[in-house]
Amino acid sequence: MDNDVKKSSLAKLSGKLNDLDKKLDELKAKAASSAGTVKAEYEKTIDELRGKRKEVEEYFEKLKSARKEGWKELKRGTRKAIGSMNKSIESAIRKFKK
Repeated sequence: MDNDVKKSSLAKLSGKLNDLDKKLDELKAKAASSAGTVKAEYEKTIDELRGKRKEVEEYFEKLKSARKEGWKELKRGTRKAIGSMNKSIESAIRKFKK
């Protein structure tokens, strides 16, 4: 694995992470403008998503410093964590659109 491939992969993953952060911010804004039970549901969902976000960040940080030997496995784990968080956010968005 050369350095350019690593930089490119990290940039793509960072972009995906930024997109997820924007979606999470949208949910936070909706929670702030909600009241009662709906607000409580938003806040619970956001807390769960924060946990997933922390997991993604941990994988991403490990990936940045990974050597060639562990790169593929950590990249796979990071993608999986990002995918899981994305599914959770999309599910929350659909849930609250109802």
